Amino acid sequence: MNVHLCKNEETIEEALEYINEHDPEDKKYTVDVNADRCYIGDEKFVQAPVLINHKNQYYACREV
Repeated sequence: MNVHLCKNEETIEEALEYINEHDPEDKKYTVDVNADRCYIGDEKFVQAPVLINHKNQYYACREV
């Protein structure tokens, strides 16, 4: 599992773009800001290959 911590005013979309451009295995991910929000310890959080931490809220990315 990787965690991307958003910088200052970085948006979730910008974070996802960065993740997709810099994945070491060239994998691509997607995230739905409504459906993929998760909490520490829940199933989405545990199963996510990549998490985005945006202003202390977590979003579980899914591989495309």
